[in-house]
Amino acid sequence: MIRKIIKPQQNQIILNIPEDYINKKVELIIFPIEETIIEKNNNIMKNKKSLRGVFSKYADTSKVSLEGKAWQNYIINRINRND
Repeated sequence: MIRKIIKPQQNQIILNIPEDYINKKVELIIFPIEETIIEKNNNIMKNKKSLRGVFSKYADTSKVSLEGKAWQNYIINRINRND
């Protein structure tokens, strides 16, 4: 799906269609939107907060050094259990 909000300066628009859309039915809808909707969406994106570090208070700092190979060790243990 492609969605793009533009402010046309002319009565013609040239669209580049992705290759995987060629020879398929597509729907093109053009309708005016209020400027406040665009501003609201932009403000939501600007005010998004990161969740990075939110669980750091639960971390076991003695195991941080094991994190680098945690996934690899998990897979090796799973394979060894199935043998």
